[in-house]
Amino acid sequence: MNNFFFTALRILRLSKIRYTIGAESLVGMLESDLYKYTHNLRLYLFPTSPMKLVLLAFKLLLSGIIFKPKFNHGNLYFKLRYKPSPFKKETTFISITPLKATENGHVAFLGGHDTFFSSEDLDQNSLQAYMVNNETLSVPHDYNHFMEKYRGELMSGFYQKHQVQFDSESEKAAVKFMHKNVSVMNETGIDFWIEGGTLLGALRDQKLIPWDHDLDFGMKFKSEAQMIQLIRKLRRHFYVSVRSFPKTSKIWHLGKYRVLKIFPRKNLIFKEALCLDLFVYYEGTLPGKEEMVYKYVVWDRNAYHRKEFFDTIDTLNFYGGEVPVPANAEQFIEVKYGKDWRTPIKEWNVALDDGSIYKEG
Repeated sequence: MNNFFFTALRILRLSKIRYTIGAESLVGMLESDLYKYTHNLRLYLFPTSPMKLVLLAFKLLLSGIIFKPKFNHGNLYFKLRYKPSPFKKETTFISITPLKATENGHVAFLGGHDTFFSSEDLDQNSLQAYMVNNETLSVPHDYNHFMEKYRGELMSGFYQKHQVQFDSESEKAAVKFMHKNVSVMNETGIDFWIEGGTLLGALRDQKLIPWDHDLDFGMKFKSEAQMIQLIRKLRRHFYVSVRSFPKTSKIWHLGKYRVLKIFPRKNLIFKEALCLDLFVYYEGTLPGKEEMVYKYVVWDRNAYHRKEFFDTIDTLNFYGGEVPVPANAEQFIEVKYGKDWRTPIKEWNVALDDGSIYKEG
């Protein structure tokens, strides 16, 4: 287990604050790999006093761990991240969802909606100790039954509801934002394309997918100078956040840039909720292979596509404007979504369902 995770859990225990491993972390742990679905750690926090939380935040800070309140759809949760210095921070984090006590159990806000756990299944006074790598973690007393009964809810973060979905009004804003990004990126001379749900909607429906929540682009990495120029150019028009590769041994470290998250500006300084993910692809080979491919990382998963998709970039008319697409776009989208990609599926997750994810062996 990540040393910072263990430190945080030890401080929780010494502070007499009750928690249980939850969400996809619990499912992965009971399937013999705590990090099967996420490299982060998900906890559920039993009700406790505000003063205990303040003291907890102080104790964590002494160990270099930032305890940060955040909100999702107006619901409070906490994110814990290790920061060894003001300029460095751990890429992985602990996400803590508070449980709200009811007469017959607890309610947690999961995957965009409230989920009820009965007191028979989840009780802070009857938690079990579960050993992982010689570390003791708290889990529900009958954890196998708990996972079997609530597995869909535990995994609902993978199929969560998002603030942005493409209804008629947000669709117009997203289309305008997409074409503006295409125009700006064309000025820089980079090789880029639409992909993911954006390309799927363009090919299958000739429109953005109504239940999608963001835009997906990809690009070839060529040089550090090109990336600096691109980011500088984008920031003249948009709010841009640069994301690096997670610092875990299982994830490829391909370079300095993993994905650029691009948002429309709000009042010059702030950002809108709508996001465009620009994934950065790096040319290379897979372990033990000689064939050149383009590698990237998505949802903390190693992934790749065949080089032939990007040797040439085609264009497609989408909402009255030309957008770049991979060569043989239908074959590209079949790799990602499978042979039945023309059949709409609302519940789909990159980490579980994406055919471009690299599988060892």
